[in-house]
Amino acid sequence: MKNITGSPVTHGDFLESRRFLVDEMRDLVRTCSFTVVAPRRFGKTSVIKELKRQEDNKDKDRKEFNILFLELEGEETCNAFCLKLFNELMALYKIRKKMDMLGRFLGESWNAVASRFKSVDVMEMGLEIREKTREYDFVEWKEKIMPLIMGLNTFDKQTVIVFDEFPDMLLNFKMNATDSVEFKRVTDNLTGWLRSLRQVQDAGSKYRFVFCGSINLRMTLEDIGIGKRINDLEEFPIPSMKGDEAESLLRSLAEQYGITVEPDALDFMVSKIENGSPYYGQLLFKALRDTREKSFDLNTVEAIYDGMLRGGDNDLNHFHSRLVEYLSPLQKECSGIILKHMCHGSIQQKELYDLLLADKCDNSEFQAILKRLIYEGYLNRDIGKGGAIGFVSPVLRDWWACREGLK
Repeated sequence: MKNITGSPVTHGDFLESRRFLVDEMRDLVRTCSFTVVAPRRFGKTSVIKELKRQEDNKDKDRKEFNILFLELEGEETCNAFCLKLFNELMALYKIRKKMDMLGRFLGESWNAVASRFKSVDVMEMGLEIREKTREYDFVEWKEKIMPLIMGLNTFDKQTVIVFDEFPDMLLNFKMNATDSVEFKRVTDNLTGWLRSLRQVQDAGSKYRFVFCGSINLRMTLEDIGIGKRINDLEEFPIPSMKGDEAESLLRSLAEQYGITVEPDALDFMVSKIENGSPYYGQLLFKALRDTREKSFDLNTVEAIYDGMLRGGDNDLNHFHSRLVEYLSPLQKECSGIILKHMCHGSIQQKELYDLLLADKCDNSEFQAILKRLIYEGYLNRDIGKGGAIGFVSPVLRDWWACREGLK
């Protein structure tokens, strides 16, 4: 397994003990649309990418799905989303030699485009399509995209359309909207339309939607009062690593790079990444590799770990930037108080509020902040401790303690 801390992990880089997630996702997508649920950096996109890789590598007769993967984090408007979806669908029709259908679906004004599209690369057509649709409003986009979606039912394979970073895109809508009313209107229109596409599905339907993102979609929509738009979606959770998975990850990385880690040093590393995600194991192992050494004892690993936490370039700073970018001043203040206290250990939710925040915000605001911190990947509920709230990873806890001067 290669050590990758940024890009989605697939194939030889994919942790063997997590391949069951790909099989479970394949089973689920055969029957329904769903949203992938997990804190940030828990490998949601990696599971989807691995499913897509496996499908792409199958012989034609063994393929089960056409998988369209839409990366949406950088899209800032509903029109941009529609254009990307439209282009992906057009490309699929070309790949599956269904171009003759496009003329019927898109109308006479598109016949020339559809005709040229048979012999021209998708990228070459991008600018022409963008220009032709520049003045489209949402109603016009729906008129063009709807028949392309319905036409997927004529394909021999089921089509899976993955909307990666979908809730992040919705927050981009919020930042570009003139006010909260416009943001809610645009978001409601888009999610309502996507729901209507799911509602017309029947047992023989050959398309599914998968929603994924580092921000919890359900909470994002509930915050503006339109959670009903996704109450038909199943949820696919990505679990944290157990201790044996954490050890397997570290041993795999050590073998990959010809590195020897003494048993007590390995135990220390496992203690820092278990109950978290593979990301933290990769992050810690990268710190070892950066030393260019090949053998590590406990003292050396502890020193490297401490240096990683205190260094400025450790792939953890984005957690702090997310608080700055997405939370209001009051939410940021309360989040700082919560996270600083959590550096000393987990605590029951009611005790946390009564002890530290009762004079800062009302309970509903506290609940909203706590939910955001959980779905942003900072905190989780420890079922083994009666649902006590604590850091999702010891690595993240130790790093935050360093930021706060507690370590």
